[in-house]
Amino acid sequence: MKILIFGGSGFVGRHLAACLRQRGHEVTIPSRRDVDWMRPDAAAARLLLQGQEVVVNAVGVMSRHASVLEQIHHYTPALLAMQAQAVGVRRWVQLSALGADEAQPVAFVGSKGRGDAAVQASGLEVAVARPSVVYGRGGVSCELFIKLARLPVLVLPDGGRFLLQPVHVTEVAAGLAALAEQADAAGQVVAMTGGRVMTLAAYLDVLRQTLHHKPPLTVWSLPLGLIKPMLPLANVLSNGVLSPASITLLQQGSCADNRAFADLLGHAPAPAEAFAQMTQAAAGFQAA
Repeated sequence: MKILIFGGSGFVGRHLAACLRQRGHEVTIPSRRDVDWMRPDAAAARLLLQGQEVVVNAVGVMSRHASVLEQIHHYTPALLAMQAQAVGVRRWVQLSALGADEAQPVAFVGSKGRGDAAVQASGLEVAVARPSVVYGRGGVSCELFIKLARLPVLVLPDGGRFLLQPVHVTEVAAGLAALAEQADAAGQVVAMTGGRVMTLAAYLDVLRQTLHHKPPLTVWSLPLGLIKPMLPLANVLSNGVLSPASITLLQQGSCADNRAFADLLGHAPAPAEAFAQMTQAAAGFQAA
């Protein structure tokens, strides 16, 4: 099939592109010059989309500016989906986020939810993927976690007791590829979560022991009340990576039933303890 991937050179997108090419598909990856996501050109987008059978939207950003999140996660996908439908694209696969909801007050997942709803209303066959915390080298949050895991002692908000269900990027890519290929995937909203629910502290400990081969992590708890006054400044310095909103999302948790995801993969998703070995295996395969 002819498959166009928006965000195909990004963290998840490049793994997806490799996976689809391995499966024999013709993959097109537009550049940022082809589509300006802050100021999209409908006519140019229509020309770009002509002849494509499937579109995958793997574009996502972190920003402290709600207007940027709304444009990139909501308004631009809505416009592009309308143009795709107009030129005969059949299917649209949307990479969203676990917890995405139109009514969410947190700008990141709220904008994702509104974008999901917009493309679902476009008339295309739409499938939505909503991953938990994604592990993979090059991911912004993952690289932060890997650096933190190297430290012997960490001071974490609330002792790092926030619940996560981390998932490996290669399995997210495989799940997205399956949604792109399957004609009966339309209407599906798939939670892409890993094989084990764990706390943030436990996840960092797993990374410390499996990646850095260090002894177990020591965690000291810092009450959230002491952190909150510093979060507005952290929001500016980290451009939204560490912010009141990100702490809210951690408190809400990032876990979901993964049986539909397992059906897409054909096997149970891997737990975090297997991530280091999976990354080595994937690197060896690519080198070969």
